[in-house]
Amino acid sequence: MTKVLTLFICLFVTIQNSWANDLPFHDLFSAPKGAESSETNMPFWIGINKDYNKVKSHQAFKDVLRNSHCSAATMEAIQKNCGHTFNIGKISAGAEYCVLSPKVNDSIFPPSFLIYNEDKINYVVFDLNDATGKATRYARPVVIEDKIAAGIVEGSIWETFDKNNINPDIASQLSDIFAYTLNFFKVKKGDKFKIMYTEKLVNGESIEIMDVKAVLFNYGGKEYYAFANKNGNKTDYYDEEGKSLKMKFLMAPVKYSRISSKYNTHRLHPVTGVVKGHFGTDFAASQGTPIFATASGVVEEAKFGVYNGNYVKIKHDKVYETQYLHMCRIAKGIRPGRKVSQGEVIGYVGSTGLATGPHVCYRFWKNKKQVDPFREMGAKASFMSKAEQDAFIANIRPVKAELDAFDYTAAHPVLDTFMVKMPMDKDLIVAVEKGK
Repeated sequence: MTKVLTLFICLFVTIQNSWANDLPFHDLFSAPKGAESSETNMPFWIGINKDYNKVKSHQAFKDVLRNSHCSAATMEAIQKNCGHTFNIGKISAGAEYCVLSPKVNDSIFPPSFLIYNEDKINYVVFDLNDATGKATRYARPVVIEDKIAAGIVEGSIWETFDKNNINPDIASQLSDIFAYTLNFFKVKKGDKFKIMYTEKLVNGESIEIMDVKAVLFNYGGKEYYAFANKNGNKTDYYDEEGKSLKMKFLMAPVKYSRISSKYNTHRLHPVTGVVKGHFGTDFAASQGTPIFATASGVVEEAKFGVYNGNYVKIKHDKVYETQYLHMCRIAKGIRPGRKVSQGEVIGYVGSTGLATGPHVCYRFWKNKKQVDPFREMGAKASFMSKAEQDAFIANIRPVKAELDAFDYTAAHPVLDTFMVKMPMDKDLIVAVEKGK
């Protein structure tokens, strides 16, 4: 058995040095299917047993170690000595970890290593053979790529992005960029897009969209441009003429919804059956969906009404007021006199009051008279000076030319790439793949 264990250790070191960062998590730590001992002329199937698991809700790290069959001495050493490397009190429910144990034939020996994924970049390796409870921190190589993506919408824009292997987070960013200009809930089959963006990847997997630099969106046959303009840590978007895409009011008070009933002066009420004016716009959404203030202002009312249910009314200036009805609950801290910012959560979609299902009835006042909000979306929220505008247009000219020249059906080229080098401990090169 001593010879077998010696052979295993040699094999384990060899495998360690051959592990690569580009392997998926459940294919990592690949060991050969078998090995034969030339010293004894007997077949010994030597490998590594890999036990994958996730941290459970309210589970402590000592429980993770105990469930991984660590010895009491090892558990005590890790809890006592690894604090400078890893805070064992802050493990996250759902985090994935892997326990590696030597394996000969069907015999599994005590565990040698525990690998804990902090996130998709960082992981910690605990050496369970080390009496000092050694923990070593590692980081996977990060690649930053400047890309351009294009496509033609089929179904929803999210489905189209998924089909074209585009990170769906970009769809949410586009929804924010064009929040004042386009209704992304009305994007239809045949609409087109071109996007220039910067993406962070680990092991070939997109983990973050760092920047959306420019967009051309063909919506209903009309082209809409968006170009990023950075000012310190703030990024605003402007069209090809240097005009802000940001309006005084958001297009909708909720994301990922649909308009179930428009502003209508003669609507048949779905509950009462009476024809009367519906001086609001209904946005149907799932129960509990956050509701946003469509513009900055001061809360006038935040209470329950028999017909309105839970609702909030905001005064934006001397001209405009908005109201949001049928909330399941009003957001914490939203009360009369409180200042709110555009996009701030003021409540959550519900069906309180006179309502047939979860939605928010969005009401809009201009000079104390209720009006159709979609007729009042033209006021811009920010402007450039003439000199700034001229400089901006000059700067985006080559970017616009590149967007215009790119075909909607072309492959997605990488425009530029650079590697972010991460420090690695030379004593133990263990390649742990991407966390999920």
